[in-house]
Amino acid sequence: MSDSRVVYRDQRGREYVSVPLPTHEVTDPVPLNARHAGKRPTKAPVPFYEGTDGAELAAQPRSHRRRWSDAQWVAFEEQRKAEVEESQKDFPVAAALVIKPRDP
Repeated sequence: MSDSRVVYRDQRGREYVSVPLPTHEVTDPVPLNARHAGKRPTKAPVPFYEGTDGAELAAQPRSHRRRWSDAQWVAFEEQRKAEVEESQKDFPVAAALVIKPRDP
């Protein structure tokens, strides 16, 4: 009867027997030189927007608002009012599609 286990030998001559992994565990390959860098990936900072486009200003982080000029605040408020007006005008639309089989 042959031994089905594989034996590995390192540079110093030590022998290691391969052990099958349990099938109920999920393992991910990790490089040997990997290290834990942090819990969350860092986000690239959003550059400060100098323009007066309301849609772009609405997408900016809230922390940028303290540096906005008066013109940027006016554009932001106009964009906000336009969005509110559009949402009030937007009525729900329903569509139905009926497919009937062809008679042979």
